[in-house]
Amino acid sequence: MSSLYRKYRPDKFAQLLGQEHIISSIEGMLKADQVGHAYLFSGPRGTGKTTLARLLARAINCVGRKNNAEACGVCEICLDFQNGQSVDVMEIDAASNRGIDDIRELREKITFAPTRSKYRVYIIDEVHMLSREAFNALLKTLEEPPAHAIFILATTELHKVPDTIISRCLRYQFHRAQPDKIVTILQDIALKEGLKLNYDAAQIIAQRAEGSYRDALTLLSNVSGEKDLTVEKIRTLIGLPSSEIVSQLLSSIESGQAEMVARLLKSFVEEGLDVAVLVRSMANVCRERIFSLNEDNVAVTAPLLEELLVSLAKARHSVDATSLLCASLISAALKRTGTPIMATNTAPVTVEASGGKITDLTEKEMPVSLPVDTVNAIHDGMKSLRGSRAVIPPTIPISTNESGAFWPNFLSAVHNKNHALYAIVSSARLDNLTDDKLVIAVKFRFYSERLFEPKNRNLIEAIATEIAGHKLILECIVKPDLNLGTNKEEDLLSTVVEVFEINE
Repeated sequence: MSSLYRKYRPDKFAQLLGQEHIISSIEGMLKADQVGHAYLFSGPRGTGKTTLARLLARAINCVGRKNNAEACGVCEICLDFQNGQSVDVMEIDAASNRGIDDIRELREKITFAPTRSKYRVYIIDEVHMLSREAFNALLKTLEEPPAHAIFILATTELHKVPDTIISRCLRYQFHRAQPDKIVTILQDIALKEGLKLNYDAAQIIAQRAEGSYRDALTLLSNVSGEKDLTVEKIRTLIGLPSSEIVSQLLSSIESGQAEMVARLLKSFVEEGLDVAVLVRSMANVCRERIFSLNEDNVAVTAPLLEELLVSLAKARHSVDATSLLCASLISAALKRTGTPIMATNTAPVTVEASGGKITDLTEKEMPVSLPVDTVNAIHDGMKSLRGSRAVIPPTIPISTNESGAFWPNFLSAVHNKNHALYAIVSSARLDNLTDDKLVIAVKFRFYSERLFEPKNRNLIEAIATEIAGHKLILECIVKPDLNLGTNKEEDLLSTVVEVFEINE
């Protein structure tokens, strides 16, 4: 039962559920014998675009259809089609045939008349994957197609298809499958396959399928080894997070408990579960809350839902999706802790430089967000450090032998330029400063990788060069025993990085 979606692929227009608005239009066109030369099917994955393209291709060429919309299923054309032997229906995967040479080859072959059928039908799947040059070549064919040629284009990303192509096609937008219709199909197929699937268990699969009929049947295939499919078994087999963990995470984020979020994520990742599935489940709960039309729910939940969806979109293109999603959830919690208390007293902070000189920064110049207790402790400590001192502005070049003065000025400049980058360098330490190198020590490899991202490295080297008055190149070393202190903020930092580097 590894391919239920193939075994139960719709064989008639009436079997294609959820797209009745398209089927009625297609059937009316076929009954009136008004066939277009180009169609464009767009919509979410697994909603029947390719299936309808094949059904349409068969119905167009069926010789026993007469005035009906459905193909007869018994003529030679239909039998060839069902056996995969139709020579007049070509399916092209644009993901692997996306170049201009592929379309040129198509244009050369399209001039030949059909072998046995009335029309030669070209089904181009994932058409948005074509290159710009290939689209231009296809456009010429769509503008002046042979009378015997029909194109059916399918895409999940309509926004990537040029408007010039769209304007020359009959366009149909497929809808995402409704959960109740997926449940109906799942229970019907489970009954035919001898599986015991109750309504609640079918709902779990439908939820995980996210509007895709194909995904739902694939999931059912994956769990079909168990004949009695309960909710608990389904959750375990398909890796769907429990409602408890979803509820706890949402509650922790909304109440600003970043440390709790980090610990819940760590436990979840250690179980080998998929964080992307977890975030999607959280987004589904947020969506349900919003649709409840409770004003309080909308005001609180809508911003969080947007953050979850943005993080999922970014994760698709990330080399480390798990870390990115974990960071996004923890950041969402940190945003809801309230505005951090900034040090506002103008009392100077003394820094002893390696060359014996004294440099100070006022607290207004300190780029640090601190708790009240920490601010008070700084106030008390500064009282004993007052004296005759001069403030060195970051814009005045500092000699490399004054590393004690360099680092606080460097931190201040980074904070002014990029708050996200400052969160990393503020937890690093200045390891060495030479005439041509700035050596920064970090405790975690994760931070080293972030610092060496091109955008971050360029900014760091530009700031360091401006402060030093000459070119400095960034070097970064990882010191696992680096002392980050023992305050709550740094404890949270360690927990977060443990989540990110859980497999190390």
